[in-house]
Amino acid sequence: MTVISRIALLAVIVLLVVPAGFAQEMTKEQWQQEITSLTAKKNDLTNKLTALQKETADLQKQNTDKQAAVKKCQDELMAMVGGTPEAIAAFEAELAKIDGRINELSKLSNQDLYSRRGEFDTVQSWIDEARKNKLSALTKYHNRLNDAQGRLDALRRNLQQLIESGQLTQTYTVGTWARDRDCLWNIAKKPTIYSNAFLWPKIWQANRDQIKDADIIRPGQKLKIPPKAPLTREEKAAERSYWQQKQGPAQ
Repeated sequence: MTVISRIALLAVIVLLVVPAGFAQEMTKEQWQQEITSLTAKKNDLTNKLTALQKETADLQKQNTDKQAAVKKCQDELMAMVGGTPEAIAAFEAELAKIDGRINELSKLSNQDLYSRRGEFDTVQSWIDEARKNKLSALTKYHNRLNDAQGRLDALRRNLQQLIESGQLTQTYTVGTWARDRDCLWNIAKKPTIYSNAFLWPKIWQANRDQIKDADIIRPGQKLKIPPKAPLTREEKAAERSYWQQKQGPAQ
């Protein structure tokens, strides 16, 4: 029951019950005084009720006005970012694709995740493209993209930590020269390997059991890829020896 209803009910009870209980014990003058007093109280309560009703109506109008203002702002914002129903549906489908692929990668075993690590860059390109859409400025989409980026970055970090700790050995299967241009230099230069061609001696020294000549690798060879790091003393020595042999004996 609302406050207004309670006040009205109290007024009725006071007017009906109190006079009936005391009518027989009061003189006419006293009874008239009581009626006058109760009438004054009734009028006071009526005035308060009217004031409360007006206050309620004012608050309801303010609420309606605020809701209309919020809707107007939302409509204007949607117009600014091209938020048509079709555009929103298409954008949400893109976000669902991003979330779906990250969810899929998150459920893989470490080894399977490693074998599909190239998809990290694919998902990153999807996120980057989604950020170019004006709809990404809306808070709910902005936060959703930030969450997707954080989850993708966490997958990258975890995989890199596994590789660096030796718990997960990175490998690379040699392709053909005609199709892949695979040589130790080009393999080391790949973004999924070192992104640095000058680290090729690391791959050579880690696979001396199957690479006798650094210039000769064969399609199908499965090479161990050591964690990315500066060349060790032994790797630098092997590189110097390689170049000395390429130059031939000193004259």
